[in-house]
Amino acid sequence: MKVKAGLVGFGTIGTGVVRLLGEQDELLSKRSGVEVALERIVDIDLERGRGVNTGHALLSSRFEDIVDDPSIDIVIELVGGTTVAREVVARALRAGKHVVTANKALLYEYGEELFQLAIDRQRELRYEASVAGGIPIVRVITESLAGDRICTIYGIVNGTTNFILTRMIQEQWSFEAALKRAQELGFAEADPTLDIDGSDARSKLAILASLAFRCRIDRSRIAKEGIQRIDLTDVLYAKELGYVVKLLATAKERDGEVSLRVNPTLVPEQCALANVSNEFNAVMLQSKFLGDSLYVGRGAGANPTATAVVADVVDLAIRLVGKQAFNANAYAPIHDYATRSYLDTRSRFYLRLATEERAGLLAVITKILGDHGISISAIIQKEATGDQPIPIVLLTRQALERDLRAAVQAINELSFVHGPTVILHIEDIRL
Repeated sequence: MKVKAGLVGFGTIGTGVVRLLGEQDELLSKRSGVEVALERIVDIDLERGRGVNTGHALLSSRFEDIVDDPSIDIVIELVGGTTVAREVVARALRAGKHVVTANKALLYEYGEELFQLAIDRQRELRYEASVAGGIPIVRVITESLAGDRICTIYGIVNGTTNFILTRMIQEQWSFEAALKRAQELGFAEADPTLDIDGSDARSKLAILASLAFRCRIDRSRIAKEGIQRIDLTDVLYAKELGYVVKLLATAKERDGEVSLRVNPTLVPEQCALANVSNEFNAVMLQSKFLGDSLYVGRGAGANPTATAVVADVVDLAIRLVGKQAFNANAYAPIHDYATRSYLDTRSRFYLRLATEERAGLLAVITKILGDHGISISAIIQKEATGDQPIPIVLLTRQALERDLRAAVQAINELSFVHGPTVILHIEDIRL
């Protein structure tokens, strides 16, 4: 049996998809029992060489050539961005096509609209490649853990930031030096803003959480903080305390509410996530029946992402040939969970202050924390060198973030405290 596909977007990932479909066509056919034929390829630049054989596929610059072709069963959207991509996906669904995308920004901004359109038209919208690259985490959640209840997600879902933090930890490089090296190796864009400020990880977390918890997510209540202000000093203090700094995407469901945040976070050095290095991604799930499970792999690049795209295409092709019924519940929210403000969640915290030499200052600081209901589990205070401020590092016990922020604001107003206090979250993950 043959299923016909069209590709919109012949860039790095699109080239990987064409290469994989061409080089592995025999293997794919034997494993699936279905032949996937790439009939059309659309891109605005058809002159640039890609180094791949496009076979019999027709090339053009108009996505309408694919959307309006009645013989095309599956449209692969790899345009990127949210403008043209939104139009391509929406028009393909309306035209009765099934869609595969790797576009996390599109799903973050317009996911509800597009999934509703998929339900209305009874067409599949697949998106395995939009989160964590080659890690089949969407399939794990929807199939492998279909009968389980996921309550917590921990994710290292941005390879750029993980590479930077790994270099800071292992080589003791500054943030700026690590970023420059990431750009030289192609792990970071010329403008890395969406990676280093946490926006990319936030989009992926929202997609994962809505899928795992089967609910709508209030995106305005997702806390987001990037790594651009991480200092090597904090990386070294974390190591001294037995922790590793990661940009962690965290989602938790408790008592009918969900909370989501992306923050630089201290995780125990013996935790499996602490050992996920460089451009690798990882997702840890905590579920009621299975317990803890961890999924690790390459999170970006042509080959990992193309692998996920083709997996969706082949699975769709098998369903089409088998004439499997459309399941609207795969896209419709089941639970009406509220998204809790990050200020109303509890966590442990790492605090680093810069202070003057003054008798009794620790007593003043700990009293402010105590007045806000915050207790301390560890303190590091070292001697200053020359006229430099004295660093004080505090680890707190579990505290409400709203109270912690209020206490830190009061501490920052003390005359002997220099500059804003550094605040990092702590997650005591034991797997």
